[in-house]
Amino acid sequence: MANVADIESGMIDPLTGLLQRRGFRSIVADRLAGLAAPEARPTLLLLDLDRFKTVNDSAGHDTGDAVLQRVAHRIRRAAGPDATVARTSGDEFAVFLPTGDGVGALADKLLELVGHPYAVNGHAITISGSIGIAQAPGDGIDADALLRSAAIALHQAELEGRNRQRKFEPSMQDRARLRLALETDLRAALALQQVKLREALTLDQFAVHYQPIVDLATGQLTGFEALLRWQHPTRGTLNPDGFIPLAESIGLIGALGSWILRRARHDAARWPLPAHGTPLQLSVNVSPLQLREGPALIAGITEALQGAGLPAQRLEIEITENAMAEQGASVLADIHRLGVRLAIDDFGTGYSSLSRLAQFSFDRIKIDRSFVQVVGGTAGSARPVAPSNAAWMIRPIAALGTGLGISTVAEGVETAAQASLVWEAGVTEMQGYLVSTPVPADAVPALIARLDQASPYWGVRR
Repeated sequence: MANVADIESGMIDPLTGLLQRRGFRSIVADRLAGLAAPEARPTLLLLDLDRFKTVNDSAGHDTGDAVLQRVAHRIRRAAGPDATVARTSGDEFAVFLPTGDGVGALADKLLELVGHPYAVNGHAITISGSIGIAQAPGDGIDADALLRSAAIALHQAELEGRNRQRKFEPSMQDRARLRLALETDLRAALALQQVKLREALTLDQFAVHYQPIVDLATGQLTGFEALLRWQHPTRGTLNPDGFIPLAESIGLIGALGSWILRRARHDAARWPLPAHGTPLQLSVNVSPLQLREGPALIAGITEALQGAGLPAQRLEIEITENAMAEQGASVLADIHRLGVRLAIDDFGTGYSSLSRLAQFSFDRIKIDRSFVQVVGGTAGSARPVAPSNAAWMIRPIAALGTGLGISTVAEGVETAAQASLVWEAGVTEMQGYLVSTPVPADAVPALIARLDQASPYWGVRR
């Protein structure tokens, strides 16, 4: 039991009874200073609870605190009597071991124990953790260096998908430096126009490009997907994969996402009508984190729709299959209530259920490009696949769309053979380089005119 003096001195965490960071660092420093046998490889593990803020937000801080107490108990019990255990920050724990023997097995055991459900205050809570591991003397010869190396390894585990352990490697330090540089640049890029974020339609370093979607039966243009680009002053044009996860991790995705919606809405409201006379759809991606912050997303969509020129039914929000599987019904229902369409993106790569697909009344299924690009081995697919086999994979998804009465879009179509394949499999629309690469906003009118005059079937054989 921790005494009052230790708690008041900041050495002991009053919630869990574990050491706090200050006390933990002091003990680790003493142990390393007195290290007589470097071959023992004293080891430090940092364990972070993945997205623990969600527990506090959904179940309340009292429940969150109770879960933290149980996590602390499980870690302390598993680490053993020779370990030094601490709560180093809100949802981060540390374990110092005098030797590196069996550290991988211990890390796996900790992840397993942390992942066991918690029944607290009437809530059934399930969480996961990520672990970074550093060992002296190779990864650091003092407490600060070892903590720093473990933190870098922990971040790598989180980048790779969380709920896993990673041992520090020197190359991680280079990646951490690059990430820090990008983070600094991203903050600066947004800060340049921070005052304008609520009103302006331009950001000096960001632009929205648009890729067309066409109807396979008629060849007609049906809409565009909005794709963000960061025009970095020294690194060139960066695609979303290069910075959206970073924007999420540093809390900038909300501001950036709101700007994309306003910018794309402004552009789409000015698109000319195509020859067939039907207004074009605008598809905008939202990240899983934006979905988890539901009220902020709904407010951003509502704000974007308040400008003149783009009716709600012309806006389509795309979410990934995995995000749908994780998300409660309320946010998606709120989006639909605004009159906005819903599309499920990258379908076939995640773990959604058919019941949820029907439950959320999606308007469009976008089939992941990996199903299309195996034909002919395009875009880095491992090896070409016979069209008959590829069609066998795509046909059930197309049939699902037909059964639900919603359109299906094949993404990543680059060749006429792929267009024929998806048409014969029953897909209704396609998107990809065969039609056009994504183009800047000012090039959209000319692209619409060109597509009005293009061959209506894009090489599809009847």
